[in-house]
Amino acid sequence: MSDLERTRLANRALAAVGAAYALTTIHHVYGGLVDGSTGRLLVPLILAPPVLVGVGALLRYRRSGRRPLLIGYAAITGVVFVGLLGIFHGGYAHVYKDLIFLLGAPSQWYAALNPDEHFPPDDVFFEVTGVLEVAASALVALTTVRLLRADAARPEQTAGIPVAGGHR
Repeated sequence: MSDLERTRLANRALAAVGAAYALTTIHHVYGGLVDGSTGRLLVPLILAPPVLVGVGALLRYRRSGRRPLLIGYAAITGVVFVGLLGIFHGGYAHVYKDLIFLLGAPSQWYAALNPDEHFPPDDVFFEVTGVLEVAASALVALTTVRLLRADAARPEQTAGIPVAGGHR
């Protein structure tokens, strides 16, 4: 992979992470204000440290091409954006909850795993931004996978130092 391609793919991943973090910030701050929930207001602050570490690793990878930095970024964003915000929060706490409600299924199907969440859904903006977190996390996953694949296709390296016959 050329330096230009690495930069282009890393920039797309950075944009995806920025969009996903902005969306979850809007979603949780809005929900915290509407519901009077200080816990929701704290979510962007709680997520900030791992997001900053992941973005820092990606920025350093973009500049250096060091594979361990990319792996660190992928691990952090995989846990935070894909697992926590995408699958669990957006998928379960919004998509699944909304489907349970729209299909008229018993609220216990949802409340058993998330008893503190309000059911039925009562705010369209909050639910739509929650559902959009699934799409945002999918974008983070897609851009990360593309970057990992492109990096894996380049000659084998150790900590960013080319081995005999390898190219940077």
